[in-house]
Amino acid sequence: MKRAFLFFIVLFWVPKLHAQVNQTQQMVIQFLDTLQKNAYMGKSMQWDSIRPAFIAETRHINEVNQLKPYFEKLLKTLKDGHSSLFFEETGQDKESEQDQFEKMAVMTDKEAGIPPKNFQHYMINSKYAYINVPPVMLENRKYVDTIGIQLKNLDAQEPKAWIIDLTENNGGNIMPMIWQFPSLLDTDKTYAYIDSQGKETTAITYYTVESPEDLTYFQLFQLEPDQVKPIKLRHNDIPIILLTSNITASSGEFFTAHFKGQKNVKVIGQKTGGLTSGNAPFNINKNCMVMLTTSVLKDRNGKVYKIAEGIEPDIVFPIDMKPKNGKTKLTYNEMQEVIKNAKQRYIDQAIAVIENKSGR
Repeated sequence: MKRAFLFFIVLFWVPKLHAQVNQTQQMVIQFLDTLQKNAYMGKSMQWDSIRPAFIAETRHINEVNQLKPYFEKLLKTLKDGHSSLFFEETGQDKESEQDQFEKMAVMTDKEAGIPPKNFQHYMINSKYAYINVPPVMLENRKYVDTIGIQLKNLDAQEPKAWIIDLTENNGGNIMPMIWQFPSLLDTDKTYAYIDSQGKETTAITYYTVESPEDLTYFQLFQLEPDQVKPIKLRHNDIPIILLTSNITASSGEFFTAHFKGQKNVKVIGQKTGGLTSGNAPFNINKNCMVMLTTSVLKDRNGKVYKIAEGIEPDIVFPIDMKPKNGKTKLTYNEMQEVIKNAKQRYIDQAIAVIENKSGR
């Protein structure tokens, strides 16, 4: 009986182990193919040597979870500073019911452990409309609805200028971020994405459904363009000030690029964080998604940004970022604190430019 029991275990365990090894090998190949085909920095990689070396390095792995550090290490070798991995570790032989992108579409900030978004809007001196545009990764529909309500409220108060605060915006998803702002832009198309082959794709300001894939994407986020239309702002020919900081990054920078170069717009603050590269999601399998840098920014004026190059403001507003107490560099949280403490100075500078008191 004991021998029979042992045979039973071996008979059913070996095929499972074999299947698991195949799954990890398939993930490795899929990951390599995705990077080689789509990564903006992939053109600088020696794939003829990288591929066989990576396959050999991961050949012994028979559990999906163990692939995570290898994938992260290879992503870093791209040196784009922007690509990232979303990896859900699960029990052996278990695959997620939904892929990571689908989960992100319905996950809340609280579930992800992300602090609540800092939504703020108010009138300054009963003349200037101020709105803080926070970063957004999750709760996209709620974000669009909230920003829309705020803009509509401000527009009804007859503003003489707009002050759009991006100083705390370190990125996320540009789609919900810019969704409610098209009527403040003077064109339907603004900047462009340039991929590794030099192909340009112009960014649109009004989102439309061009394919079944587009419709699936919009439905996932409950943002079908024909049902969730951007609000129409009446006060769109007045001065617009964008406030930026060193931590304005990624989609916060692309938001800036939508506006920078427009005749009634001034960007005030510091050079942005330098994530002026476009990312796209690629599912490796349901447990693993890579947010891969596939393009760089070409702004309205024709400037093509290099990897890690930030956007220069039209008017530089210096703030002290020098570390104290013997430190060589401020932490990200310390930088955030400095920027928050300087918020009133940013706003005062914006008002001075609007009222032409700064001479610029």
